[in-house]
Formats: sequence, C-alpha cells, structure tokens
Amino acid sequence: MVKINLELSLFKENILLMGSRVYKMHEDALRALKNNDKDLALSIIESDEYVNNDEESVNRRALEVLALLAPVASDLRIIIAGIKIATDLERMGDYAKNIARFILKNEPVRDEQMILIEEIYRLYLDFLSKAMDAFDERNLDAAFALPKLDEEIDALIKNLFFKLEEIELNDPNTIRLIPLVGMARNIERAGDHTKNICEQIIYEATGQHYDFG
Repeated sequence: MVKINLELSLFKENILLMGSRVYKMHEDALRALKNNDKDLALSIIESDEYVNNDEESVNRRALEVLALLAPVASDLRIIIAGIKIATDLERMGDYAKNIARFILKNEPVRDEQMILIEEIYRLYLDFLSKAMDAFDERNLDAAFALPKLDEEIDALIKNLFFKLEEIELNDPNTIRLIPLVGMARNIERAGDHTKNICEQIIYEATGQHYDFG
C-alpha cells in the first residue's frame, strides 16, 4: 500500500509539472504576442519538446504502476484520468506552439485587437490554472464549476469575430486579420481541453463519466 501510494504521488507530480510547463508556454505566448517578441516565441516552440517528454514520462510511470503494483479500482481511476489529462496538456502545448508560430510569421497585432485577444487569453490562463489546482486538490466542486469559464471564453471569441467582421467591411486589407482568427481558434481549443481536465477530475473522484459538451 505504501509503495503504490508513493508511485501514485509521483505520477501526480509528473502531471502537475507538465501542467506548470504548459501554463508557462501560454503565459509566454501572451507576453510574446503583446511585445512582438520573436525570441520568446522561438523558446515556446522549443519548450514543446519538453511537454512531449513529460507526456511520455507520465505514460511510462502509469505502465510501471499497472505492471508491478496491481492497483485497485480507485487507483486505476487515478491512472486512467492522469493519462487522459496528460494527453490534453500535450495538445495544449501544441496550441501554444501554434500561437508562437503565428507570432513569428506575422505582423504585430494592432492595439485595439490586442485588447480583445488579451482578455480572452487571460481568461484561459485563469481557467487552466484553476483546473490544475482542482486536480491537485481533488476539488470536485471546482471541477463542476470551472467549465463556465470555457463558456465565457467562447463568448469572448464570438465577440472578437464579430468585431473582425466589422473591420473587414471597412478595411480592404483584411488578410492581416487571418492570423488573429487562427490564434483565437487555438485558445478556444485549449479551453476545450481544459474542460476535459475537469471531466477527468470528476471521473477520478466518482468513477462517473461526465460530459460538459
């Protein structure tokens, strides 16, 4: 019992480390976007390899626990949920990398549009941070409540697209808006994966599969 508790604790620490790394990638992506910092964007792309390695480490440790320690049902849920959370975090790392590539390839975002995208990005960062805290603390109430933030993110993105359509009607040079749409879509997808983390927290705690849609 002591051995498996130790292994599961280390397993969880791996996931939390991975979550911290992904959070920093997105935090840096927002900073790079605001400052048009190409060097920081490059470092985000390089960081994605570490996130991929983190996922492999989580999967390896899960296999070791399954093979050597014969976990009971509640322990199995921890492992299954953890593997799925690691997969979601890996995808979120990819989205940060995509945003970094947009920054490298395109002109700086204009101030009035930066205000809108920054509001969306900060809400996503808050969502991710709170979701990882809920995972760490096994906070079931937070896991049920937090997906409302994803709805807020989607509403802000919808408003952003409405504003961009207005710009398109009045500005023939709208090709520069395409990267902004792409960045918003990547944040939106990252939010969806964060919502998945909440579903896995619920599964780990209750054994019930919950779908926030």
